[in-house]
Amino acid sequence: MNVRRAFTLVELLAVMATIAILAALLLPALSAAKKRATQTACANNLKQLGIGMKMYVDDNNTAFPGMASRMRGYHPEDWIYWRTNAALNPPVTKSPVLRAVADASALLLRCPADSLDADRLTYHYDNGDGPYFFSYSFNGYGLNHTGAISGEGFNYGMSSLFIGDIDHPTVYLFKEGSLRNPGNKIMLAEEPAAYGANDYPANSDDHDLIDDGRWMPQNNTLTVRHGGKGDVTFADGHVEPVSPGFASDTNNTIAGL
Repeated sequence: MNVRRAFTLVELLAVMATIAILAALLLPALSAAKKRATQTACANNLKQLGIGMKMYVDDNNTAFPGMASRMRGYHPEDWIYWRTNAALNPPVTKSPVLRAVADASALLLRCPADSLDADRLTYHYDNGDGPYFFSYSFNGYGLNHTGAISGEGFNYGMSSLFIGDIDHPTVYLFKEGSLRNPGNKIMLAEEPAAYGANDYPANSDDHDLIDDGRWMPQNNTLTVRHGGKGDVTFADGHVEPVSPGFASDTNNTIAGL
């Protein structure tokens, strides 16, 4: 007759300790793998948006879309329709760049690691457009930026600029032919959406979170949610993570230089 021998308490504790050690060894690797997968998804979003931007430009007589700025108000030419007042503004799914990518999902507009909305919702907005619930913004200096090329009414790019009445705006187009060194010029940027150290650069003098579709390189920073860097799409369509310091260098952002 065989007698089944039960585990002793010491043996059971040894097994549990072994499992705990293995878990401690595996969890960092699993966490790192998850972060890599998240960044890959974010980079893919930006790659698809870059394709949509190129398709829009090709179909728009080589002119880039509008910057979708909070300060300028809604214009049909904006690259993204982000404003939350549905009674006055079209839905995000009708955004020109999304529609260029075969009516792509609005999920392309948000990084999977951008998971917090608390700071967006408590941020002070001075109009009725509501929070910006997306992760990416479009490089838009506007006119006559100090320290760059001089000239009245010069648009430093990369976005076109529409000022004034929605039906009869003053238009400052930025065309593809005005780009210089597109492989080194940031087109779409990933901005911070929360003040935590995992999202916002600790040494930045800027204290604004992403709040519209316009990225102003002289005023806005990049996020650091991807290992101290943020993903960006360059004007030639390639995507890579870069540091906030890289993004603050005007050689990497002024499209016409």
